[in-house]
Amino acid sequence: MLGPVQLLAFEFDTLEQFHGEILDRLEEVAPLNAVRILDALFVAKEANGELVALEWGDLGEEEGDEVLGFIIGELLGFSFEGEEPGAPPADITEASAIGVTVTDIRRIARDLRPGTAAGLLLVEHRWAAGLRDAIFEAGGSLMLQGFLTLEGLAMVGAELTAAAEAIAAIELADALEAEATVRSIEALATIELAAEVEAAVVARTVLGLVEAGFIEMADAQDAAAALLGNGMIDSVSTDEGNS
Repeated sequence: MLGPVQLLAFEFDTLEQFHGEILDRLEEVAPLNAVRILDALFVAKEANGELVALEWGDLGEEEGDEVLGFIIGELLGFSFEGEEPGAPPADITEASAIGVTVTDIRRIARDLRPGTAAGLLLVEHRWAAGLRDAIFEAGGSLMLQGFLTLEGLAMVGAELTAAAEAIAAIELADALEAEATVRSIEALATIELAAEVEAAVVARTVLGLVEAGFIEMADAQDAAAALLGNGMIDSVSTDEGNS
């Protein structure tokens, strides 16, 4: 089940500062389950106005086996293997369209200034797939989506920071509690193992006493209880070790 897909676009005035860090950070996102990078493409606008796709080497990264850029490239109108670029589908009215349309995406490429570059990412929010379906099944519809602007962040920045710190504190407390629980379980397992070892030593000691004729088999159970109850098992174990 595909989650909501978000397009992120960034403009760069120059490629001189590309040293591979961006792709390194993208690789860090790959193992996450909450989000997934579906596609990534970096493009440059040449002096003659032509839009060209950049190779990984242009971004300060060695050539790899990644096959990325075809999905975004098709949205931008690129042609692949001799195919003509597809025409953007007819957009619904701007008043009811929520999200980024194909026209919006191609407007990004069109408005890119010659000599600059842009990076476009398709990010799938896997965590929101079930939530989205539940909202739709309940009769809900999307009214707005997007990141808060700097103006919005400035209005509630302090509150957001406090909320984030509170959530982090709760997560830390939960993690510490979980670690303490694991340690308690490990301690109980150690105690149970120690008790089993102690019982085995007592049984072997009593059996030795029976075989030596010091006690009768009928009294073996009472002898074992006496050894465990009086704490004599430590000295018995030590004596056995010395023998």
